[in-house]
Amino acid sequence: MTLRYRLIALAVLAAFIAGILWVASHYHDKWQEEKTRAEAAEKRADSSEAITANVIRAVTIMSIITEANQHAKEQIALESSRASRDIKAAVADDDCARRTVPAGAAYRLREYADSLRSGAVRAAAGQPDR
Repeated sequence: MTLRYRLIALAVLAAFIAGILWVASHYHDKWQEEKTRAEAAEKRADSSEAITANVIRAVTIMSIITEANQHAKEQIALESSRASRDIKAAVADDDCARRTVPAGAAYRLREYADSLRSGAVRAAAGQPDR
């Protein structure tokens, strides 16, 4: 072969190798981009799962607290009903049960009941007791 054909063959071979290197570099860069994007998506998914788990945990805790409060209210109402029934039974045959309560005593009992109610509202609102 002549020198001219050898140079052309060498130039074609060099162009072919350069093309292969360019294609390899191009697809390697694409692969790196996809890998980075996939890792970021995985981190976001993990973060979302953690947030969802925390929300579910908080809702579960709130549900438990609500159930406990409801149960406590029912117990208080039941105990109040029992106490009222017991007091009525205890004073049914007593002479003082038929007399009217003095105005001063009734006023003082209302004040006490109101203070209990306002204390319950303050505790429910998260205000500290004084």
